Amino acid sequence: MSRHEPGEKRQRTKRSLKEMFTSRTFRVGGYSMAACAIVVLIAIVANLAVGALPTSVTQLDLTDDALYTLSDQTRRIVSALDEPVTLTYLTITGQEDSAVRTLLERYADLSSQVKIETLDPIENPGTAQQYADGEPLTANSVVVSCGDRSRYISYNDIYVVEYYMDYYSYGYSYTTSFNAEQELTSAIYYVTTESLPVVYTLEGHGESELSESLQTLIEQDNMTLETLSLPRLEAVPEDAAAVIIHAPQSDLSQDEADRLRAYLDAGGSVLLITDYIEPDAMPNLLAVAEHMGVTTGEGMIIEGDANYCVSGYAYYLLPDVMEHEITQPLIDGRYYAMTPMAQPLEAMEEVTDATVTTLLQTSASSYAKAEGYDMQTTEQEEDDAVGPFSVAMASQRGDGKLVWVSSAMLLDDMVNSMVGGANHDLFLNALGWMSEREESIAIRAKSLDSDYLTVTSAQASLWSVILIGVIPGVLVAAGIWIWIRRKRR
Repeated sequence: MSRHEPGEKRQRTKRSLKEMFTSRTFRVGGYSMAACAIVVLIAIVANLAVGALPTSVTQLDLTDDALYTLSDQTRRIVSALDEPVTLTYLTITGQEDSAVRTLLERYADLSSQVKIETLDPIENPGTAQQYADGEPLTANSVVVSCGDRSRYISYNDIYVVEYYMDYYSYGYSYTTSFNAEQELTSAIYYVTTESLPVVYTLEGHGESELSESLQTLIEQDNMTLETLSLPRLEAVPEDAAAVIIHAPQSDLSQDEADRLRAYLDAGGSVLLITDYIEPDAMPNLLAVAEHMGVTTGEGMIIEGDANYCVSGYAYYLLPDVMEHEITQPLIDGRYYAMTPMAQPLEAMEEVTDATVTTLLQTSASSYAKAEGYDMQTTEQEEDDAVGPFSVAMASQRGDGKLVWVSSAMLLDDMVNSMVGGANHDLFLNALGWMSEREESIAIRAKSLDSDYLTVTSAQASLWSVILIGVIPGVLVAAGIWIWIRRKRR
C-alpha cells in the first residue's frame, strides 16, 4: 500500500463531506428543519400566549341565553374593585359544575382583585361548614368574601326552579333559570359596601304582603327589609331609605298621614301601590300623595287599542314606558310593564314646587269607566273619560320622593311573569332611585327553558290572518297558476 493512500483517503472524505454540506439536497433539508423548528417555536409561544388570555377570549359563549356573558353592570362593579375579593368554590373533586366554574373564571378575568379558591367539602367538612355560615351546605356552592364580610351562595340559589299551576293541564309546571351572575354580583357588591339601605313596608291597613320571590330580590339587591307600624312610633325611623305602602285596604289615620308628610319633607321616600280607590274613600292616604303633587282621577281604565293590552283582556294594560331614570332599564331592554285594573293618576298644578313625571301611560284610545269595579260594560260610553292616562308617576318635592303605581296587581308573581319580570324590575328600580343608590343590581336570571313571547291582541289577530288566510291563499293561488301553465302545454 502506498504511503500516500491514507492522506488521499482523508482528502476524499473531506471533499465528500464538503460536497454533502454544500449540496442542494442538504440545503433544502436544512431549510426544512429550520422551518420545522421555527413552526414548533411559534406553536409553543402561541400556546403560552393563548394560555395567558382570559377565558372570555379563549372560550366563546355559544349558549342560547349567553349564560357565560357578563352584563355591563357586572363588568362595571367588578372592574372598579379596589380591595381583594375571594370566590371560594365548594365542590367535590371530579364533580365540578362546568357552568359555575366557567362563570367564576369570567369574574377573575375582569379584575386582578378577584381570586378563585377551590375547597372540597368532603376533605374539609369543618372549614366548608364554617363558610356556609349555618346554612345547609350544598356541593358546587360559592362563598364570596372580602375582609370580615362574606356571603354564602347555595347551589339551590344558582339554579332556580319555580313551580306554578298550569290551568290548561291542571297540573304543575316549572321553569329553570341560571341565576349565578345575579347572585355573584350582588354578593360582591354586598361584601364591598359598608352600609346597606333599609326599606320599610307599612302595615296595619290590610296591606298585601310582598311575595317571597320579591323579598328575595330585594335582599339580593342588598337592601334590608323591615316592617313599619306607625301608630307605635312617633315618627318614621331615621334610617328609612324608603317606605312601601302596598295595596292598603283601609285608610291611614290622620296622625299616620302627618308622620309620612313630615318624613317626606325631611327628604324621605314613599313607594305607593294602590288598588282602585273609590271617590273620598281614603282621604288621609290621598292627602299624603297630594302633598307631593299627585292625585287620582275617577274610574277604572279600559284600553281601546289592542296594541296596549293583553289579548282578550282590555283591562290588563300594557302602557307606554316613558323616559325616566326609573324606567330607562326597561326601555333599553324593550320590556313591557303590565298594570291590570289601573286607575288614572294626575299631576296637581297647584303644587308648583313638585316635579311630577309620568312613568307609564296608556294610549289615546283608552277610556275610564267611572263605576270602577261596578261597571256594567267594558264598552266605551259617552260619559267615559278619554285617555291617554298616567298609571304610574314619580314626584320629587325638595328632597322628598314619591312613586305611585295605581295597580294593586303590579307585583303579583303571575302578572310579573307575563312580562318577563319587568314589573319587579320597575319596582326595584324605583327603590334604587328613591334610596339614591349608586348601583342597583338589575341582572336577570338566564332561562334554561324555552322563551315565550308577550303577544298583544292586535299582533295575535294579524298573525292569525297571515297564517290562516294569507299564506294558505298564496299557496293555493300558486298551485292553480302552475296547474294552468302545465295544462296549456
